[in-house]
Amino acid sequence: MVMSNTRSIAASGQKAPAGVYVLMSVVGVGLAMAVGAVAALFRGEGGALVFGVFAAAALGPCLSLSWLVLVSRRTVTPDRHAEENIERLWLTNATSGACTDTCAACGIALAAVAVTGLDLSGSVALGGVLVLMLVDTAVRYLVEKRRSC
Repeated sequence: MVMSNTRSIAASGQKAPAGVYVLMSVVGVGLAMAVGAVAALFRGEGGALVFGVFAAAALGPCLSLSWLVLVSRRTVTPDRHAEENIERLWLTNATSGACTDTCAACGIALAAVAVTGLDLSGSVALGGVLVLMLVDTAVRYLVEKRRSC
């Protein structure tokens, strides 16, 4: 049974060239600035402030994404036995069950909204679906983990 699906960078001993890290930084900052620009474009007032806040908030995720795309393939060695990983099996079982639960819950909620005539905004409905899936997956994962221990 393998406990991790990737080896650490220190364990693999691989390093990416310095130019790749520079490219990663440029791409990450560029993506964050693009997010800030789009946010400022859609919010008419306080454009510079909106740009700065959204760009700063998006900087971490954008740098992480650019690291994942540009650097990780040179530094992280995938585990050859990832399919045999017990945590992967738990997560697969949890997400498949959560998907089934969410489909059923969405059908029931749709019927309830149709019958009651409740006016529900799209962002509230999608947020509810997302929270339902995340909580359901977490609970199912913990149940799978407890059952196998």
